Amino acid sequence: MTKIILVRHAECIGNVTNSLTGRKDFKLSEKGEQMAQDLAEELKNVKIDAIYSSPSIRCVDTIKPTAQKLNLKITTDKDLMEKYFGIYDGMTWDEVDKINPEIKKNKQIYHEIMGIPEQETTEELEKRMKNCITKIAKENDKKTILICSHGCAIFTFFNSIEYIENPEKREKYSQSNACINELEYENGKFKILKINQNNYIKK
Repeated sequence: MTKIILVRHAECIGNVTNSLTGRKDFKLSEKGEQMAQDLAEELKNVKIDAIYSSPSIRCVDTIKPTAQKLNLKITTDKDLMEKYFGIYDGMTWDEVDKINPEIKKNKQIYHEIMGIPEQETTEELEKRMKNCITKIAKENDKKTILICSHGCAIFTFFNSIEYIENPEKREKYSQSNACINELEYENGKFKILKINQNNYIKK
């Protein structure tokens, strides 16, 4: 069995500006940098064998303090990156609304960002995230691993494990900045143990 600690990146500048962060690289905010330190403090006594991350700077910088405390290197994998939001990637929601207000309306109705030219589909995101995390889990059998990824990417991965249909359940699986999720992987199956734990963050 592989134990997985799956973390969303800490607050970044794109979160502060209410942007479609996607593949655009945003640095951590000052608050996000403190969250990264809080995460390192929370995990300093956990026996972690390996650390993986999206190559996005907001993810790498989120787990860098933890990696330094545990004296582990960070292995990046592009398949842990956030969903690509096509031609609107990196724009603020205000900018998107001016171009195409239907995008936000559809998000409110269907709980999904859709209809952007050239964007990555949910199916594509789900496939690459599940394949990537499965591969990492298999390569680290009987170990505990830390993975840092993105909000939409993690939510979609969870949806591939346990279909998230009703709004209340979708809210439960939504990812706050620097939240901790815990899973197990064994015999080709994932089991979700903890979701969106962030009470360790100093206010």
